[in-house]
Amino acid sequence: MTDILDPVAGAVGTELLSAADLTLIEGWNATGHPVPTATLPELVQASAAAHPDRPAVRYHDVRLSYAELNERANRLARVLLRGGARRGDIVAMVLPRSVDYIVGALAVVKTGAAYLPVDTGYPVDRITQVLDDARPTQVLTVAALADSVHSAARLVVLDDEATRQELAAADPGDPGDADRLAPLTPDNPAYVLYTSGSTGRPKGVVVAHRSITNRLHHMQSEIPLGAGDRLLQKTPAGFDVTVREVFWPLIAGAEIVVADPDGHRDPAYLAETISAESITVCHFVPSGLKVFLQEPEAAGCTSLRHVVCGGEALPAELQAWFASVLKARLLNVYGPTEAAVDVSSMFCPPKPDPGPVLIGRPVWNTRLYVLDDQRRQLPPGVLGELFLAGVQVAEGYLGRPELTAERFVEDPFVPGERMYRTGDLARWRADGMMEFFGRIDHQVKIRGFRVELDEIESAVLREPEVGQAAVIVREDIPGDQRLVAYLVPAAGAVPHPERLRERLARELPDYMVPSAFVQLAELPLTPNEKLDRTALPRPGAAAERTGRAPSSLAELLLVGLFARFLDLPEQGIEVTDSFFDLGGNSLLATQVIGEIRRSTGIRLRLTQAFRTPTVEALAAQLA
Repeated sequence: MTDILDPVAGAVGTELLSAADLTLIEGWNATGHPVPTATLPELVQASAAAHPDRPAVRYHDVRLSYAELNERANRLARVLLRGGARRGDIVAMVLPRSVDYIVGALAVVKTGAAYLPVDTGYPVDRITQVLDDARPTQVLTVAALADSVHSAARLVVLDDEATRQELAAADPGDPGDADRLAPLTPDNPAYVLYTSGSTGRPKGVVVAHRSITNRLHHMQSEIPLGAGDRLLQKTPAGFDVTVREVFWPLIAGAEIVVADPDGHRDPAYLAETISAESITVCHFVPSGLKVFLQEPEAAGCTSLRHVVCGGEALPAELQAWFASVLKARLLNVYGPTEAAVDVSSMFCPPKPDPGPVLIGRPVWNTRLYVLDDQRRQLPPGVLGELFLAGVQVAEGYLGRPELTAERFVEDPFVPGERMYRTGDLARWRADGMMEFFGRIDHQVKIRGFRVELDEIESAVLREPEVGQAAVIVREDIPGDQRLVAYLVPAAGAVPHPERLRERLARELPDYMVPSAFVQLAELPLTPNEKLDRTALPRPGAAAERTGRAPSSLAELLLVGLFARFLDLPEQGIEVTDSFFDLGGNSLLATQVIGEIRRSTGIRLRLTQAFRTPTVEALAAQLA
């Protein structure tokens, strides 16, 4: 298994299919394909040896060839090895999106350790929670972020003068097994990623080299990258797509163009960058793709050859809209964090059929099962829970043997192998395509990130003013999902939404902070005394009404933007109204911030919108 996981237990099941159905499904799952048994550093080193002078990565004026990238990663790997990094360790990276991030990821896997990318946009409490759980032996960071890293691990500050001198003196040659003191094999862990947890704390998923290299080779077969291709690395570090964005172009000899740290939030910046840098490939989550297509300059991104879309359901109408704006091919991919990025994929036709969301066919060396509650295979056309099997499946949860045993179970159809139960509803189509129908539990996706509602509810309930709480995803406007928290105050307390939002933003990532807080005398219950989620009311406008209309140019601008992005009449918006209580969410707030930048040249951060979400408070920020 691995050096950093506890063993797993399994379960069994039997088939319940006609011979004809079984033959069909076995044919669709016949995905066996030879893939080189290599690790990530071996693949990148081979690429660097084949074309050392080819451009590998650039960020503004910083440009590295393949030889320079490999050498810099080697030097850093040796610094980490000297600091005690060993096969089976975890080395965390609290680094902004930059060339250092690319160098750091490659350096860590060269040591034999697994790398743990931590999103620098997380609140300090969240970063601490992840580091406490993962217990890395070392943490890579920079001086500007060092104060946000609270860990017993050795801190390696890349822009510290002592570290620079150590790097300059390090051996630039490729580390070998003798340097690592143990052979690095494809079965060893390559990376660890944290995702939302139903128990109220995030959980780490461990993925081996053989799993991610299988997906990268298959990705290269779907979209062959090479000299002249430029991939935009823009995904936040906590999303598993970053692993593909970093290593796929590097094993293929393409170039990575690194986006600004907050660039993924600004569709105008993305359109400008794609055009200026002649980007040929990039990734979007569907909600982000929708925002990007609304940007007038998106149609000018003619260099794009392929767009990869995943992380959320991709509806047919969005596929059609994409085809009407861009001439690039759209690849829809599906896969949970508990697999090596993606387990199924399909190229979207320019004129897709309306209906259920299609997530394609399994990738190389991967099997998809649709099972009933007794884990028996269901025939095509019948809804069931989707299970994943094959080389793509992750090793399990870091230090969580009970949870690993619950979710990673014995594959009853292939003796000796495991499968992962996704909690997703799906069914086979008669043509071998898989249809996706959502979740069977309270887990949701927000902007491609997995969100366990139980984790948010736990955070809300830790607030002293709150006695009871329920958090749901509402979609009162089609295509506009937002998190809403319903509160019953603690005895004698008066919860204040803005203070709650600000405190939660210190603990939770922005995509997990509810956009609206609704105070109730009691939570509605079903006759069985369970929470009746269908009876939770739609949020209204702000409770305190002053009647004060906008009186400054900044307030007039903001009222107009609130009305435009929330589809509300301007006359109904007062300066004390909160963007979030009116129906906004973090994705819409990002669009408002982008429009403010275009209109005024002033750059606001999303955290400012969370802290000062009313018209008058944001206007004061602009002033």
